[in-house]
Order: sequence, then C-alpha cells, then structure tokens
Amino acid sequence: MEESGKDDIYNSFENYIFNNSIFKRIRGEIGEYISSFPSSILAKQTEHAFEITKDCLRLKKYLLEFDSKGDCEKKNCCQYINYFLNERIRDGYSSNSSIFGIYNSYMNLGSNNNIKNICEYEINDIGSDKYEKSKSLYNMYELCDIFISKKYRTTSCSHAISCATAYNKIISDYPNIGDIKFCKALKDFKLVLERNDLISTSNCDFKFSNILSYSDECNKLLQKLEQGTSSMGHQTSRLQEQIESGGQSDLHKGDHAIEMLQENTISTGSFDATLPITLFSSGTGALLILLSFHKFTPLGQWLKHQTQRFGAITKNSDEELYEMQQPNSEYDERNTEYNVYNIAYNSL
Repeated sequence: MEESGKDDIYNSFENYIFNNSIFKRIRGEIGEYISSFPSSILAKQTEHAFEITKDCLRLKKYLLEFDSKGDCEKKNCCQYINYFLNERIRDGYSSNSSIFGIYNSYMNLGSNNNIKNICEYEINDIGSDKYEKSKSLYNMYELCDIFISKKYRTTSCSHAISCATAYNKIISDYPNIGDIKFCKALKDFKLVLERNDLISTSNCDFKFSNILSYSDECNKLLQKLEQGTSSMGHQTSRLQEQIESGGQSDLHKGDHAIEMLQENTISTGSFDATLPITLFSSGTGALLILLSFHKFTPLGQWLKHQTQRFGAITKNSDEELYEMQQPNSEYDERNTEYNVYNIAYNSL
C-alpha cells in the first residue's frame, strides 16, 4: 500500500488510552445501525463484506462519541481510528487499500452529516514505516498501562520491568529514527514513566530513571526543534517591539503635522482676501508631509486611502457628466460593454 493523507502526529499515551477505552466500549454496540447500512457502499467488494460493514459502523459509532471536530482534535481521535483501520486492512484484508474508499464513502453519506467532516481526508493508508512505529508505540502503551493504572498491585514490579523492556526495545530497534514526531512521543512517554517510578523496596529495587535509555539521534532532533522554536519566538518578540516603538514615533510625527495644519487654518479677518490661497497652500503642504509617511505610518496609510477615494469620486463624477452629454446610443454601447493497530482487535 502507498502512503497518502496528511502527516499527522502520533497519539500520546494519555490520548491513546482515552481513545482506546472509548473504542473498546462501543465496538459491540453497532447492532442498531446494521439494518440501515446501504449495501451499495460496498460496490463490487464481496470478499469480507460483513467484516468491512462492521468496520464502517464502528467508525460511525466511535466518531459519534465526539461532539465536534474540535473536540476530536483535542484527543487526536482521527489518528487513533485511522490506525485501527490500517491494522484491519493489513491483517484482515490482505492490504487491499481500496477499502479505504469504502470507509470514506460511508462517512460521506448524507445520513452521516454529524460525522462526515470530523475526520475528512484523514482516513487513509499511513504507510508501512509509520504503521510499524505506531504499532510498536501503542503495544508498549497498552503493556505499560497495566503498571501505570495499578491494575495488578501484587505484580507491579514485574510489570514495570516489562514496560521498561518494551520501551528500550523500541529505542534499540530505531537507532537512526529521523522522525521528530516519533522522537517526541517517546520522550513524552519517558517522562510519564519517570513520574510513575516505583519506590525501591526489598522486593523490587527498580527505577525507570535508572534503566530507560534514549536515542542520541532523538536528542539532537529535539534540540534543533527547540532552538528553532526559541529563535523564532525571539525574532517575533523583537519585531513586535519594533512595531510598537515605531508606531509611537509615527503617532508623534502625525500629531505634529496635524498641529501645523491647524495653525495654518486658524487665521481669519484681515486675511479674508488671501484666505483661500493660504488655506490651500498650507493644507497642501501639510498633506504632502503626511503623505510622505504613507509607506511607514498608519496615519499616512489612512490619508493616502482617503485621498485616493476622493480622487476616484471626482473622476467618476466627471465621467458620469460626460456620458450624460453623449447620444443615447453611445451610452448604451458603453453600458453594454461594462456588463460583459497489532493491538488486540482479533476478536472483531
């Protein structure tokens, strides 16, 4: 199968356990939808038809657990269900990727308006590399959840050791990961395990912080990401400071220019004869000063806009007057011219 769709992130431990608990609860609650399933969705797919039908109904039931696309995105729910469907197609349907088309056609039915946009364009083949990484990661999550959730208190030490072994195996299996999202998922889970460290006793002298390994390659990738993020944040902060300081300076310039304009337009009385010329000359001079800032100041931008607007109005008025003076036939002619997972799903 060929990889397609957007490059989404891996489920964190918390999101995976949350989504997996929902799926395990609803996987058997699809009886009410079977009679309404349109057989036309299957088209010419006759092999495994009933199993594929159940996949579609579980997909619907699962997505109905989320109130909106945003609610789903918070838990990365599409990535979880897409992994499950990838597992089904690989393990149950001989990697027949055309079945993804059936899943998408079912989601896009008119009767499924409440779910059709939740995972739009996200139900697809994730590719062999990401599938194998996801499989290792999620199998480890399930194994470690036995210890983290304290399901079996009497054997917590042995479960902790099994969990650490599974984690270290992934690190050794991918010495040159080159996948920053996979690195982040592993690092985040390492922190989860270290927060759940056992207290050493006579029966179990064990600490995750002493036994878990981590890839040097991952460390380098994440350090580059953090440096890039830090540098971008610093540049953004400096740019914001420049904008703020520049904006204050521009306002002072604008205030000064307005004062000049006001001073030149106050004088009346003995200058009545020259008042129009004085006002026009002074106003034009001040306006030119303001317009000289139009590339750099908010005030100049506003004045430029108002000037262009006034010019456009004048031009339009002149054109309309001219057209009223022309013969009707010519006006009509011009008017016409403008109109032209190997997670335990085997019981499915």
